Amino acid sequence: MGLDPEFASESTAPTTGRWYKNFRMAWIAESLRVYGFINRRHIERKFGLSTPQASIDLQEFQRLNPDEIEYKLSDKVYVSRKYPT
Repeated sequence: MGLDPEFASESTAPTTGRWYKNFRMAWIAESLRVYGFINRRHIERKFGLSTPQASIDLQEFQRLNPDEIEYKLSDKVYVSRKYPT
């Protein structure tokens, strides 16, 4: 029994492509809302990603949402501008 091609497409497969990236972006936003901060290690553990990919995701989230997140170099953590801790 094989996968239904409709569910194996790049746009709907849960571990590939745009869907997975959008899911990670939504998870970053939710983590910022709930905890007020996030770092690369959180993403690495949650999604099993490499450190460079976790950095890319956080930088892209910041680029797309500049009013919602900022990087605190002294703590090496991204903090929420909307939901401060």
